[in-house]
Amino acid sequence: MTERRSDPVRVLLVDDGPRYQQTLAALDNVQLLSIDGQLRAPDGKAALDWLDGRRAEVDVVLLDVQFEVPDDRLLPLEVGASPRKTRRFQGVAILREIRRRWPDLPVVLLTEWQDLSLADAAADVSATPVTYFAGAVDADTLRIRIWSARAEATQPLEDQGVLWGRDPAMRALRHRLAVLARGGLPIVLEGETGTGKSHLARAFIHPNSGRRGPFVAIDLATVPAELVPATLFGALRGSYTGSVADRKGAFEVAHKGTLFLDEIQNVPLDIQKQLLRVLQEGRVQPLGAVAETEVDVKLVVAANVALADLVAAGRFRRDLYMRLSPATRVTVPALRDRRQDYALLLRQLTAACAERPAVRALLGEVASGMGLRRGAGLRLVVGADMRHPPAGDALELAMPDAAWRAITQHPFPGNLREMAMLAENLASFTLFSAAEAARAGVELHHGRLQIDSGLVVELLSTAPAVEAVAPVDDRVPVRVAPAATLGQCAVAVERQVMEALFVRCRGDLGAMAELLLGDRGRARAVQLRLNQLGLSVRHLRADGDR
Repeated sequence: MTERRSDPVRVLLVDDGPRYQQTLAALDNVQLLSIDGQLRAPDGKAALDWLDGRRAEVDVVLLDVQFEVPDDRLLPLEVGASPRKTRRFQGVAILREIRRRWPDLPVVLLTEWQDLSLADAAADVSATPVTYFAGAVDADTLRIRIWSARAEATQPLEDQGVLWGRDPAMRALRHRLAVLARGGLPIVLEGETGTGKSHLARAFIHPNSGRRGPFVAIDLATVPAELVPATLFGALRGSYTGSVADRKGAFEVAHKGTLFLDEIQNVPLDIQKQLLRVLQEGRVQPLGAVAETEVDVKLVVAANVALADLVAAGRFRRDLYMRLSPATRVTVPALRDRRQDYALLLRQLTAACAERPAVRALLGEVASGMGLRRGAGLRLVVGADMRHPPAGDALELAMPDAAWRAITQHPFPGNLREMAMLAENLASFTLFSAAEAARAGVELHHGRLQIDSGLVVELLSTAPAVEAVAPVDDRVPVRVAPAATLGQCAVAVERQVMEALFVRCRGDLGAMAELLLGDRGRARAVQLRLNQLGLSVRHLRADGDR
């Protein structure tokens, strides 16, 4: 791995002992930051105090797990946790607080234990990878992990046309997809409609796969069941009613390339068996043909429901699901779970509207009247940016504070697709009104147009409601058992309530947040409370799959 010696990685080490410090000090091109004359922060409180004023100086945080420090220097782990457990998992408590304050700060959690319970605890708090060291610290692995963490954090917010944003879950998803794209296994993309699964397959997975063949996309929701075999595997002339010519199937067309099967859950069960055979043998047999054809494709499938749930319900073959490899399953988060990215995404989508023919024509007409250059772009300005005069050659669309508050509170059930439509409608209506005014002789001078707040409210009100997951019945049965203290008894009752609601909401933390807090956007708060109660989301979902 080639390192750029002119650009060292600035590392904040949080550790109560010197063992990692000694290893790090010997690494080339790694700069350990000093805290009160030491090259490490001795506990979480010291690290948080230092980061409060100097976050911008840190590239990566290296965080130990176990801390032998006085009780008054420990951060709380979870309700009812003993001091011993709090010390053993103190790194998880520190990680939780770092994620709350600085969600985009790269953190590597270090441990010499091979304890999978730690991986569960860390995964439930953050998408940050957990690096294990057995015995002596491996300097090469540590160096690779540091550089990888910084690389993930410094990737552009938009890459290959994909709107990644700053959300840690999306950055972790990008890293995972970049790895999976190069492998030979299929990739399973799950997530709600409109989250951008097909765009990820076309714009990111295929270009990063290293394959020279074509990208072929099939939306199985639009293919009649009786035509699915011919669509996927091909057919000879006369092999079915209406077949007037030989037809290549999607697998054969995508040979040496990528085949994207959207809405895979729509494949009938009997055809799923044929699909499994193709995946196992790498050969297809067109309808009416005797010979088989060898195919080599990178398969990406997408579903707007959890395939594991369909397997449990008997609507998707278990053997096919296992052949698709659950280990390559990636869930694309709903937009409402990425609220910190709303402003960034809406700005990017607004700028992209300038390339739409209808918007571009209106933009050219208005920009000309304002004396802007031909081909001027669009820029959305929000909040404090509106206090500054228009800058550059782009025409600015100003979002009033009241309208912006309505947008930040909107759950966007249609996800990125809905936000893109909102951006285009806001641009079209605002530019159309300005163009009409200009035709009527109104002089436009300022290079900025204000968006109508009423238009924003109207467009948001036409969005479909988020589908309710939890049933109307809000009663949860619990069993009360004697405990040493009332606090322990209350925790036991709350654990039962949260477990029951998790099952009732089918693992949808947003639905739990809406039921408990009246706000789907507070799913993170529900997850943190589950952590505090010692409930692992990963284990709960695994229990639900059995």
